[in-house]
Amino acid sequence: MQVAGIMKPELRAKLVDFSGVRGAGPEAIQAVESALGIDLPADYVDLIGTINGGEGLVGNQYLMLWRIDDLLSFNKEYEVEQYAPGLLLFGSNGGGEAYAFDLRSDSQQVVNVPFIGMDLKHIIVVAQTFLSFIDGLSAQTRKSGARRFLGKEIIEIKPIILGGSPTDLSNKVALDRRQHIEAVRYWNRIVRELAK
Repeated sequence: MQVAGIMKPELRAKLVDFSGVRGAGPEAIQAVESALGIDLPADYVDLIGTINGGEGLVGNQYLMLWRIDDLLSFNKEYEVEQYAPGLLLFGSNGGGEAYAFDLRSDSQQVVNVPFIGMDLKHIIVVAQTFLSFIDGLSAQTRKSGARRFLGKEIIEIKPIILGGSPTDLSNKVALDRRQHIEAVRYWNRIVRELAK
């Protein structure tokens, strides 16, 4: 996919409306892999070496791709190990669902999981590889709407899992990353308590 930091044209065409930041160096990638004790998927590493995070449309689907430097801290702050052990979140759709590698499988397939109500029983396999994940997003035609909240996650004030409306705009708010982490942690604790 990537040769000396140059993205192949077929991949570049899928990311034409995606604003990324400068690629990560091999040291940053190796540091994360070392801390996790795994090798990240090669197609993901290739892309991160060219675009180290960013956000925008891939086809008609919105993607927020986290910087490699943020993977460990965001997964810790979202308490992924507590709610969905074995997943490694790497980004989101900007509207309530996280994208993750399922480290429990040898293929490290890509799954999505709701931020609120995060649980392994709610994961959905999206693609077998990171590249097929990007291909799948670019092939989808469902309109996700224009994003006016760059850098923010849309979240329901009353979560869907607790009966909140997924379509009522008055039940939605845009939060920056820190606010989103706190809200997700709060609601996941409530959901877990109610499930007991």
